[in-house]
Amino acid sequence: MAEAYGDEIPPLPRPVSRLAPCGKPRGNTVAVRSGDVSVPVVDLSPIRAGVGDLDQLVSDIDVACREIGFFAVVGHDIPPAIRAAAFGAAREFFDLPAAEKDKIAIGRSTAHRGYVALEAETLQPDLAPDAKEAIDIGLELPPDHPALGDGRGVHGPNQWPELPGFRDAVLRYYRLALEAALMTLRGIALALGLGPGFFDRRMRLPMCNLRMLHYPPVPTPPDDQLGCGAHSDYGTITLLATDGEPGLELLRSDGEWTTVSAPPDALVVNLGDLLARWTNGRYVSTVHRVVSPTERHRYSIPFFVNPDADTIVKPVPSCVDAAHPAELEPVTAREYLLSRFDDTHAYRAVDTSD
Repeated sequence: MAEAYGDEIPPLPRPVSRLAPCGKPRGNTVAVRSGDVSVPVVDLSPIRAGVGDLDQLVSDIDVACREIGFFAVVGHDIPPAIRAAAFGAAREFFDLPAAEKDKIAIGRSTAHRGYVALEAETLQPDLAPDAKEAIDIGLELPPDHPALGDGRGVHGPNQWPELPGFRDAVLRYYRLALEAALMTLRGIALALGLGPGFFDRRMRLPMCNLRMLHYPPVPTPPDDQLGCGAHSDYGTITLLATDGEPGLELLRSDGEWTTVSAPPDALVVNLGDLLARWTNGRYVSTVHRVVSPTERHRYSIPFFVNPDADTIVKPVPSCVDAAHPAELEPVTAREYLLSRFDDTHAYRAVDTSD
């Protein structure tokens, strides 16, 4: 399996880190917590406007990607009103009776779209199922788009609840989150010595997934259950909007968990396993989790950024040299993503055919 990137990429002068196994909790996933960490903040405005100090921005992104695998972005151009409307839609949906939410259960979808019930997902296999519920929304395509009927399991119709204004609020946020993701990826491409359009060319029909999450309060969380178990994300990057309720923790290199904090208007960016593969482990796909809230409901909206289904993910030339050969076989984004869904979601192991 091979792909010509079409970009002549000089090797980066900094050494490539060793690649940790992707997709599995790494280190001591039951370690104690250790305060909190304010992740680096990057302003995307220079990339969006095409003016300003790109050198400093690119350097900040590179350091964050190599050392922590998390940073936050401002200047993403998502208005507070659009963000607030999306969170309002999420709260309204999750307040529905279970029977109403189950009408659009994800098991009814051929393309991983719809409602995921409480404790229907297990991200850390040694713990009980996650104490969260979700709704997954993918790229909205016209009804006659050929990708909807290709039987490939990555594009399909979204399932929408019967809530006035819900679809419009979600799609407005989706479109702006995708733009913010492209701006972020352009910065990452520059940090890797690539042309700024490297990822754009691989996101013509992206497998981007917006997920609305609800973590109900658990006054006394059991030792064997989390809101979201320890894991690394599957795709390229994730852009996370939160309601300000704490709970997100990352696993530090010293084996301790630390709470992630960022400015209220920022989007928290974390790197996924596909980007770790693309960079031969130079960039870190950091294990993280969510601890259940004890008093208030917690809502978050991660936007999972995945390239076109047929994209072949293999290390870019700047991350490979004689001392650091490519460590993993090339893989298409589709086959990798679907394999991870199969590992995580109970409904994919059940035959739902009549």
